[in-house]
Amino acid sequence: MTMKKPVYNYSAHGSNANYNISIEILMDINRELTDADESNLRQCVDVLVKAIHSETASNDSEIKKNAEKERQEILQLFGNKVIFVEEIPNGYCDCYLCKYMPWFKITTDKGRIKIGWRKRVINIDWSESNIKETAEELFSDEETTKYDKHIHAWGYEKAGEYINKLLS
Repeated sequence: MTMKKPVYNYSAHGSNANYNISIEILMDINRELTDADESNLRQCVDVLVKAIHSETASNDSEIKKNAEKERQEILQLFGNKVIFVEEIPNGYCDCYLCKYMPWFKITTDKGRIKIGWRKRVINIDWSESNIKETAEELFSDEETTKYDKHIHAWGYEKAGEYINKLLS
């Protein structure tokens, strides 16, 4: 009879108890683990943890509610100038939570504008539009990150101002 022994432990605890996770792997391979074995275990556990967190998030009603609220608030910034809305993956973060906070490509009569939250700011990108002016030309007085045809808005109010200027 073989004896299984613990070869790998993983534990993570955060502010949201739904995402706490502990994993213990027991094995009997009749040899000591090599560095390659331990690296492979870490990689496999990382994939497993991400999959479990993703599934937990996909069933979290609060995340779904927040995502819908964010979608509505972003669409409201465009008023009646929206022709088509395409939901795209989060352009800043690819973690399991950001998967449920997508960005959007909003088609307007001036072309497509990509928009979404990036940490504490809303990233606005009009590089796929017919708007010729750069961020510096349009928003020279604004004290925020701006480059080419991108600007960061500190909240919905500022985002609304920038979009109104872009679409006027």
